[in-house]
Amino acid sequence: MPSRTFRTSSLARQLWACLGGLLLSPLVGAAQFRVDMIQFTPWAMPNPDKAAAAPYVGIVVDFLDEFERRSGHTTQRVLTPYGRVELDLESGATDFSVMAWGDARARYANKGTCLVPMDFGVRARKGVVVQAYADLYKITTSASRGLKIDPHFDEDTKARKDMVLDYTTGVRKTASGRDSDAVGGSLSTINYLIATLGLEDSFGDTLVLNTTHLAVAYSKRSPQAGLEAEVNAVFKSMVDDGTARRIYGKWLGQHFGGLKNEGRAPSCSKN
Repeated sequence: MPSRTFRTSSLARQLWACLGGLLLSPLVGAAQFRVDMIQFTPWAMPNPDKAAAAPYVGIVVDFLDEFERRSGHTTQRVLTPYGRVELDLESGATDFSVMAWGDARARYANKGTCLVPMDFGVRARKGVVVQAYADLYKITTSASRGLKIDPHFDEDTKARKDMVLDYTTGVRKTASGRDSDAVGGSLSTINYLIATLGLEDSFGDTLVLNTTHLAVAYSKRSPQAGLEAEVNAVFKSMVDDGTARRIYGKWLGQHFGGLKNEGRAPSCSKN
């Protein structure tokens, strides 16, 4: 009899262990993804609160926090200069990034879920006329190294460019008239920095050159290629319930014009 009781108790423990495993099954297949976060304000930057547990803050940080919460997966986050992100995607050193999509990177990354539309163009210093593309030939435009602004502008050797480290440098140089008459890139980001730095009175004309999407760019050489569809599905759920817009709006709400330009953005079909 004692041995029978022991066997019954042991079986019960095994059944409870199996049940516990079933309950925790979403986490059993949890993966860790390496994600390069582009080091641009306010996309991803060191946390100004040095006492905080989170080392980074920004739009991409919020997207990754939500991705982890919904999926059970984790992310190894690396704050990375823009040009390095593209190299890491090409080599497979990073699994994916969240960035403005440019067709030039279709060679080494798959275009995944589109999160929000984004206008790219230039903001000129007050008094500098930029109302048509031809006006860009008369001025010098600050552009962050490696940044894709517009396919025509990026390859146009006749358009003078002052290559800078980041948006903040470009905005400051343009406002002061030092080597630059305009700053190019994401207009919502530029407008955010202009407002944050208190330089609204120093800027005038805006010229939109291109509308694209903030999207998941998944490396074609990622060792976790088999999970690409699942990653995109998680981000798609954020689009469907409005979370993607809320995150973008939290940081850039008054600077992007209400995300009204979906019609100008190209198809978000996967390349």
